[in-house]
Amino acid sequence: MPSEQPQDVLLATTNPAKAAKLAWALEGLGLSLRTLRDIPPAAEPEETGATFEENARIKAAYWSRRADCLAVASDGGVAIPALGERWNALQTRRNAGERVSDEERIQRLLEMMRAYRGRERRAFWTEALAVAERGRVLASWQADGDEGYLAESYDPAPIDRGIPGFWVASLFYYPRFEKCYAELSPEELAEVDTSWRALKDRAQAWFRARAAKLR
Repeated sequence: MPSEQPQDVLLATTNPAKAAKLAWALEGLGLSLRTLRDIPPAAEPEETGATFEENARIKAAYWSRRADCLAVASDGGVAIPALGERWNALQTRRNAGERVSDEERIQRLLEMMRAYRGRERRAFWTEALAVAERGRVLASWQADGDEGYLAESYDPAPIDRGIPGFWVASLFYYPRFEKCYAELSPEELAEVDTSWRALKDRAQAWFRARAAKLR
């Protein structure tokens, strides 16, 4: 009897950093991972959700309908308590405007944080992940990450300083390591990536339970 074909799952993001995280969350499940390059181009959906989880659900449903298969999508952002209403975590990528570079986003946030010191610079990352099939959301989760601080300056000189698609990584600073997220070792990343680790555990459990039901 021929072996079963791996199930197609679309990594529903144009962000290379998010695509890598989604692939990591689904590793070891025997799935056939596709990207948006594998389907006809389309405009991205409008993110109208009131939470990260709602936005992840919107994106997963939209792209699963376009691809006619299972799709996983995520949404996340950084909360900065000191800025209050001046900063919307749901608009982390767009707070500086729609068509700006990561460098401009970094400089804008540094300017907004100029007057703050010490614990006033605390920041918290939240991430959500959703699974959908042919436009119907099947599961979704949201998880908070480790606390960090926003660095007071940014040195763009090191070639490997940034992470394409994740500009906050160059500012999200961990005092216990004396490093920003973009500089952490794999061992250090495993310690601080609490939101993604929680999402991976939930996604892995969900996909394994689904596979058992389909047998």
